[in-house]
Amino acid sequence: MTAYFIGCPVYFPDELDLSRATPFQRRVWQAARLIPYGQTRSYAWVAGQAGAPLAARAVGQALGMNPLPVIIPCHRVLASDGAMGGFTGGLEMKQRLLALEREGISKAGSCRH
Repeated sequence: MTAYFIGCPVYFPDELDLSRATPFQRRVWQAARLIPYGQTRSYAWVAGQAGAPLAARAVGQALGMNPLPVIIPCHRVLASDGAMGGFTGGLEMKQRLLALEREGISKAGSCRH
């Protein structure tokens, strides 16, 4: 986490205990984990990846229940028109995380972890 918060691209381990989540939440969270560091996708994209292409609003609700923000990068999910949408930590935090990742891409070569 320290490397992530100093702006280095970090990819977190694949194994997470999501056993308390509903099957839909697990599919949504797994889809969110597919979004590459420094990139964003829409709620509709996540819904499609989760096998529920018409469930963009439900995706937002599932992301709001995400117990592991940053590791399950729900901050990388935006509205289809590019608007921020929501974020449990607040929109200012969502903007900060996205900015941190944009900056991290440019300094990836200097990061060691």
